[in-house]
Amino acid sequence: MKSILATRFIHWKKQRTSLIFWLLFPIIATIGIITATEVLQEDTKVPVGVVLEEETEESKELVEEIKTTPFVRIREIPEDDALHQLRKHELDSVFVIHEGFEEKILENNRSQLITSYQSDLSFAYSPVKEIILSYVQQETGKSKAAFTVKELEQQYETNTGWTFEEIVIKSNQIEQDENLLNTAFSFSGSPVKGSKNTPLFSIWGLWAICSMLSTLLLFDWVIKERQSNTRVRFAFTRWTLKSYLLQNLILYSVLFFIIDLLTVITLYAIFGEWINIFNLIVFRILLSLAAFLLAHLFKTTYLFYSVSFGLTLFVTISSGAVLPPGVTDWFWLDLLNPVLPLLSGEYLSLWSLIVILFTIVWLVRKERYHA
Repeated sequence: MKSILATRFIHWKKQRTSLIFWLLFPIIATIGIITATEVLQEDTKVPVGVVLEEETEESKELVEEIKTTPFVRIREIPEDDALHQLRKHELDSVFVIHEGFEEKILENNRSQLITSYQSDLSFAYSPVKEIILSYVQQETGKSKAAFTVKELEQQYETNTGWTFEEIVIKSNQIEQDENLLNTAFSFSGSPVKGSKNTPLFSIWGLWAICSMLSTLLLFDWVIKERQSNTRVRFAFTRWTLKSYLLQNLILYSVLFFIIDLLTVITLYAIFGEWINIFNLIVFRILLSLAAFLLAHLFKTTYLFYSVSFGLTLFVTISSGAVLPPGVTDWFWLDLLNPVLPLLSGEYLSLWSLIVILFTIVWLVRKERYHA
């Protein structure tokens, strides 16, 4: 093994630039794409002005509720500046939360709470207005419920000891603990499926796709070794070609796994995204074996590179690891998805069984030499 390691280091020294680039490509590409996407999403948000004539708990909660809108960027500025920027179309719309907002909410009074302004180019006005109306209706509903409870206490001459504020706090607690409304939307004729909100890009899904490409391209050494003129010499050495390739496969897999561990630490430090280490090990083993076996099917590196890019593009589109899922309804694509073991931990799939089966076939196959 020491001689194998020494020989491989000689090859790595001659190709150190490309080796380092493709080893670091997955983490560099992942960080770059995610960072650029976040900056682009922030820049494309619609600016909406909010004027607070009073800073109370209710008005601050309303502003936080508006900020939850994914396509809106809130600016808290004075009213004169807001209207001036609206006329210059620097703001899409302006909402003025008047003084006494909290007091009127607690009194179940919905009149003259907020004044809104829009221009002929405003297109985020309607959704933001609906968010504000729903929030006001929600808060006034809680206040009305509290008044109703107090009236019932007086009507039936009971004293539960609940204050107005305690009833409102209890309503907020029930709203947080219970899923009071759960609605699923679907197109006509398609089945309704419940799903969790997922980000546009899965960090580990994006990394897995980039790692797949880099692994395939770095395994061109299999083609070069098999097509080398020195191949016939293995018939006269203590190593067979199969043994030589297998030891190099182990060496490359260890190198990849070291880089993978550094990737886990880096992505967790930057994005706070963690992953199951066992899933990572399974993914790395299957991916290395698949790249190793695939390289045996080619005699030229050019064709191997072309197929590698094509396979990576196909997995990117079909797996849902990077692009939103549901591009196709072909369920068998999930069975052949090489990224699935990493993201979901479903190790037993058609993909893993195929890789294991062909690995066993390659191991038991006899070698022939013509010296």
